[in-house]
Amino acid sequence: MSLNALESPITAEHLYLAASFDEVSLVRPVMTGDVFDGISIPGIEGTGLAIILTHPCSMRVDGVNLTPRLLMARVVTNNPIPLKEWRKGHFKVMPLPDLFGTDKHHIAKFDEIGLVDSLPLNTTRRKACMAPHGVHLLQQRFIWYLTRFLAPTCRLAETMEVIFEEVELQEEWVEFSMSMDRDPKKTTEAFHDWIRSPDKSGISRQEQIKQADLRAGVRRQMKTYLLKNTSDSQD
Repeated sequence: MSLNALESPITAEHLYLAASFDEVSLVRPVMTGDVFDGISIPGIEGTGLAIILTHPCSMRVDGVNLTPRLLMARVVTNNPIPLKEWRKGHFKVMPLPDLFGTDKHHIAKFDEIGLVDSLPLNTTRRKACMAPHGVHLLQQRFIWYLTRFLAPTCRLAETMEVIFEEVELQEEWVEFSMSMDRDPKKTTEAFHDWIRSPDKSGISRQEQIKQADLRAGVRRQMKTYLLKNTSDSQD
């Protein structure tokens, strides 16, 4: 990457974890880069699509429940913006090509943002989720819009890596627990307690996943724990 240019994805597919409602996991925690429909942004006319800009570490009051309000930007349809033009212009927007798997192109408008009531942000209204690389590009462009400071996505990835790891663990935990007909809110709270508790080493699992070569062990612990709890509940 040039030190004087914003980055762009290799292809649009690299932006999204789920680019349409049908692809969105119902148990995935709400995250930066999630696109919702039917959103009213204070001070911005009308309702419609919007994307979350709030950092994951700032969007929950207790690790489980969302803060009362999240920062979101309006998402609207727009003429296509070629990937090569991302680096030299369109600084007030985050291009969202091929969103929803259609030929329509969208943008998130950084000059149409506001704090949105988080209560209506339930999974039934979530229309798309960005992949980690997409989130890093969104953050880079928003930082540039606010400050004209170029934050390399590789550095943003370093700060976000452990967050995405925990999100994936939580998603697996809740998905498995719901397959056992357990309450999703209670299983989310159970994961929150488990990941923050220490194992035999005396170190919390949340601290352990900060070290890349310990993550497989934490994931194995989680699977063992879930299977044991399932077995115990059937006895």
